[in-house]
Amino acid sequence: MDILIASLLLLAGIAIYLLWRSRRDPGVQRTTIAVADVAEVFRQISAQAVETSFAVFIIQREGDEDPVEIQFSVEDGKTGLDWILMSQPNIDEKPKVIEYAASRDLEWQEKEMNDWQYMRIADGDLAGLCTSLIADLYGATQVELKYGGFRYRA
Repeated sequence: MDILIASLLLLAGIAIYLLWRSRRDPGVQRTTIAVADVAEVFRQISAQAVETSFAVFIIQREGDEDPVEIQFSVEDGKTGLDWILMSQPNIDEKPKVIEYAASRDLEWQEKEMNDWQYMRIADGDLAGLCTSLIADLYGATQVELKYGGFRYRA
């Protein structure tokens, strides 16, 4: 009887731990948001500021099969705006986004982490830049949001 009670307590403990962990870190999530909500995503990821948190905005360009992606991520405790240079569409669009940021007196910094090449801007109105880049350059009103490492509440 003692072994049965101990086994049940162990199973209950494991179940409670798994439930607690799933509520703490839900893994990578996906949803569709309006471009107008980009600033709220930035506010929430910045408020939680968990290292390696990310919010990727997947922009489906009209007439193109492959999307471009831009993201907010937390690096060294600070939220920044990243243009990842791993997909061909993002590589092809690199000059355009460099010029777009420069027209707003902002400069991308070339970086590499874990064999990933990317450009990052860590200062300025990042939510405004991201929103206008998505809306002005790509004419999008909605984007797919893929995020992890923080809780996003619409």
